[in-house]
Amino acid sequence: RQGVGAARNNAMAAGVSIVTGHTHALTVSPIEDYQGRRWGVECGFLAHKDHSAFEYGEAGPSHSRPGFAVLTWRGGVLLPPELVEVDDAGVAWFRGDAIATSKPRIRVKANHVPA
Repeated sequence: RQGVGAARNNAMAAGVSIVTGHTHALTVSPIEDYQGRRWGVECGFLAHKDHSAFEYGEAGPSHSRPGFAVLTWRGGVLLPPELVEVDDAGVAWFRGDAIATSKPRIRVKANHVPA
């Protein structure tokens, strides 16, 4: 499925919780029906949103968002998925807190191993 409702539509069509990254959006859509509760998740992407790989969008508006989904199971049940989102300043946020690290960021380029 594609478009703004991809996460929900994927879970509806599959009949189970489903996580994809096809649209590069960062969303969680709950589904509640006679089969019970399930989740449609679009897990964003792990790159800078202005990277040349995304030039195909021709600077048009996009639902794409850098980040990822955190999935937790308890007793064999998927709890509500949580998102880690990277803002426009490059800061990652999880549960309302900026994620800080004392380690420097390592950037990896194709065919290059950092020293």
